[in-house]
Amino acid sequence: MRVLTVAALSLLAVSCSSNAPAPGGTTTPAPGAPQVKGTLNQVMRGILFPNSNIIFDAQTNDPGKPPDPKEKGSGSASALYATTYGGWEAVENASIALGEAANLVQLPGRSCANGKPVPLNDPTFQKGLAALREASGVAYKAAQAKNMDQVLDAADKVTMACSTCHDVYRDVQVNGKPAGIEARCNPKG
Repeated sequence: MRVLTVAALSLLAVSCSSNAPAPGGTTTPAPGAPQVKGTLNQVMRGILFPNSNIIFDAQTNDPGKPPDPKEKGSGSASALYATTYGGWEAVENASIALGEAANLVQLPGRSCANGKPVPLNDPTFQKGLAALREASGVAYKAAQAKNMDQVLDAADKVTMACSTCHDVYRDVQVNGKPAGIEARCNPKG
């Protein structure tokens, strides 16, 4: 009886942890497993673009300086974008968001806005993700140090990381003109 109970529990544990097809042939992710919700374009526009802009803004606007209430729109983007977690903390958080977004971008099953799969295994794409992670760390250290000069270096690294992939996958041209969204996620030869 004891052997049968152990065998039954082992079988239950294996079946609960698998991604076995559900009735009807669809695959149901394991509870708590990462799930893709948006396209690469949506992740870029929703996470990477606004958080990169906070880092870029910190090159010229001191995140520690409060906005001047007499001047509409004055002050740093980190103060304007984040009311509760503004200032240098916003730059720190934006830096972390970039590194975490690199993890989200590479989730299996993510597609580009045109429906093509993200080129996860392409060496250029992997190089861009590695550069984004490195830039995230450099930006985070600069924000922790509250050092605008270090943010200049970090912003350059963010720009270079983005260009690694954008130059190949996003900014595709045909006959000298932008090819449009349908040409994205195909590495240029």
